[in-house]
Amino acid sequence: MKFRYSIVTQFALFFTGLLIFSVLLTGYLVFQKASGVIVEYSQDRLIHTSEMAEQSFYSLLNEVSNDIAVIAASPTLRNYINNPTEKTVRDVDRLFRATLENKTSYFQIRLIGVEDNGREVIRFDKSNARVFKSDILQQKGDLDYFKQTVQIGKGEFYFSKINLNEEYGVVSNPPTPTVRAASPIFNTSDQAVGVLVINVDLGELYKTFGQISGGEHQLYLIDDDGQYLYSPEPEKTFGLQTQKDYDFYSDFEIGRDTLISKEKIIGQLKGLYDHTYLSYFKKLTYFQGKRNVYLISLIEQNLLLQSARGVRSESFRTLLWVCLFSILMSWFFTNFFSRKINRITKAIANYDKGVLDGMELPTNRKDEIGVLANTFVKMKTKIDRNVKDLNVALEKEQLAKKQRDEFLQNMSHEMRTPLNTILGLTQFLYKQSPSDVQLPIINSLERSANNLAGLIYDVLDHQKLLERKVQIVNRPTNIAMLLKDIHSSYEFEAMQKGLVFSLDLEKDLEEQLFETDLLRLSQIVTNLVVNAVKYTQRGQINLTAKILSGEVRLLEIRLKDTGVGILPENIAKINERFFREEEGLSGRYGGYGLGLSIVKQLVELFGGSIKAKSEKGVGSEFCVTIPVKVAEVTKSRYNTPTKEYFRPRLHHRYKVLFIEDDLSTVELMKHILANEKIELNQYDKLDDIMKSINDGPPDLIISDLMLADENLLEILKKWKVAKKINCPLILVSALEPEIMNRLSTINFQKPFDIEALKDCVYCILGSKEINTPDFSNIYSNYDADAFKMVEVLKLLQSEFKTYLDRIEAVANSKDQKEWIAIQHKLVAHINSLGLTDLKNAMPERIVVVESDELSKIYNLFAYYLCCFRFEEYINSKDLSS
Repeated sequence: MKFRYSIVTQFALFFTGLLIFSVLLTGYLVFQKASGVIVEYSQDRLIHTSEMAEQSFYSLLNEVSNDIAVIAASPTLRNYINNPTEKTVRDVDRLFRATLENKTSYFQIRLIGVEDNGREVIRFDKSNARVFKSDILQQKGDLDYFKQTVQIGKGEFYFSKINLNEEYGVVSNPPTPTVRAASPIFNTSDQAVGVLVINVDLGELYKTFGQISGGEHQLYLIDDDGQYLYSPEPEKTFGLQTQKDYDFYSDFEIGRDTLISKEKIIGQLKGLYDHTYLSYFKKLTYFQGKRNVYLISLIEQNLLLQSARGVRSESFRTLLWVCLFSILMSWFFTNFFSRKINRITKAIANYDKGVLDGMELPTNRKDEIGVLANTFVKMKTKIDRNVKDLNVALEKEQLAKKQRDEFLQNMSHEMRTPLNTILGLTQFLYKQSPSDVQLPIINSLERSANNLAGLIYDVLDHQKLLERKVQIVNRPTNIAMLLKDIHSSYEFEAMQKGLVFSLDLEKDLEEQLFETDLLRLSQIVTNLVVNAVKYTQRGQINLTAKILSGEVRLLEIRLKDTGVGILPENIAKINERFFREEEGLSGRYGGYGLGLSIVKQLVELFGGSIKAKSEKGVGSEFCVTIPVKVAEVTKSRYNTPTKEYFRPRLHHRYKVLFIEDDLSTVELMKHILANEKIELNQYDKLDDIMKSINDGPPDLIISDLMLADENLLEILKKWKVAKKINCPLILVSALEPEIMNRLSTINFQKPFDIEALKDCVYCILGSKEINTPDFSNIYSNYDADAFKMVEVLKLLQSEFKTYLDRIEAVANSKDQKEWIAIQHKLVAHINSLGLTDLKNAMPERIVVVESDELSKIYNLFAYYLCCFRFEEYINSKDLSS
């Protein structure tokens, strides 16, 4: 091994560099830590000093405010204002004299009348601790403090700027740092009749400032102009009034804008002679924020760090000796032990690379190197065995997962496809005006198919819940309407069994919309109802719902039945999949299936709870509570969708390619698209499909994604990329919507809504003859909110049907005034939705409208209604996804 690759050399160089770096870093950190501690402590002292000075300043102002408020509101002064007699004058004199005698900082108190240009009415002064009433009364009407005080309201106080006591340009002798406090005096009619003024000497406050700062601290009080109002050096104070050239901004390197724009600042500050100070600035405001002064606390930084610099120098000398000694010891240690562990590290490196060697390791040693060698040998053996076991288990898990996914996918397809046909043909049977004998049979057929569909959804949703793929999506929901729909769906089945199925809803549910997940709430209630109907042979089922008030609103749903009941020890087991209370039972009375397990998981997903009470042979009661909140939108009067379907008449012939191998679904599609203008060509082989496309491109392709157990997703995707498919593609499949969305956003999951599919087809084919409405403005106006879009589209349908009724009426009456009114109403829709065809088809005069023109207008309305319904269906799907 070359010298530069030797571990001894590397360890020696590493530890040498590490120790030198440690010495330097330790010294630096010690100094920085010491400096930081000192600076942090000093900052705390500065802040504390400023807080004490601030407290003293505001305490004085509060004291003056309280005193002037007490005097202004005192009965003595009020009696004098309302009835100025000799007695009330003497009372006021005693009050003013007592105030000056008891308050050492007050040296003047005055009552100034509003009349006679603000002439002083009563004035007391204090000089050399002697209080006397002045006979020299002056007019103060042109002074700022008088003008500003008479403008303020009752209960408010005026405070002047801090200055040397000065009036009319003359500073009092001796110069006294003063602040004036004043309050307006009102008569019984709430008219300002005078001003009460107290002159306050700030000398005592400044003595307090000197006591607070002390030592190396320096405390300053300045105004906006940088004038010293207080300074440890008295000759610098009130430079503007004393004509001295001193100000804070000149003495220290800080701009006026920097200071007055901040409430408080802490940091470093440059002063005279390049001295650096640790500083704390605090803005003090008074007189309702109209007056600002600035409290500055300073301490020279060089004085703080002298001891820290001494510690740093001594630490460096000591650590250098320690460094030299440690370098020698580390080199010796690494050189001695590197040879011992070299063989082990080489064996580990070879094992990591997968190289098998017969190198003998020092497993017979009793020290740490022997322990390391033995541990490596044991670890190697255990890892080899575990990796083998993990590979076997991983292969089994992947195979099981693949088989499960294939099973669910195939089951979904195999069961949804015939269900789709049954439910679709059931709808057609309803339209054939069935007899009273046939109607119960059709009802029974539909309910059975829906129950089977519910079982399919339960199985698939249960798997999604286990994989945590289900999320709660809250939308404004009419919970009352949802519960009524569920009740009506199962009421007939309950009646057939001789049961009384009642529904009781609280008034709040009828009157308000609530934020919740419509689909998942429907699953919870439906599973509970199905379970109750299934296991109740006689008696009644009661479904109740109400809103519980509190910090969080809770929706409480109770379902009580008189069914077979559950043993108390088995209530907790109802959440287990396929639990049977008695293993011997099967079928209708054997177990609880997936329903209650799904209910529990969905309730927990809502953040709610479910409780069950049951008595064997008496019945059961389930109580579900989930959090809800009132929706911001109000209930719409268009909640109930229309059941009438207007569709346009097609004038051209269209070729529709239908890819499906299930004959019952093909038969259903023939009924759905029974139109002489639609040529429906069905294929179930890829070669036939491509031949048909090559013979003549279709106008529309409707396709299942499973054809003879083959998934067409990738095949159709390649055809679209290769431009072999250039027409719209509608997917009708039992696969999940997220899978279909990879190929086409226009998709229907079996069992699907046949009317929605029919609307979709007519919207696409009709667009070749009529310009499709432009919904972009509506989506923009309503932030693409699916719930709002559903409401707006329902409103559009209602309005356009009303317009159509009015047009039919005016076509017979030839009422030109009504015709113009209809046109005016339609202008906004024409402009917003881009309905240029309708604009061109509407003549100015109704009398010139021929029957064929009227038919064209009817056809346009039918197409627009078809588009509105399909757009509503798309947004409704978004709400439930």
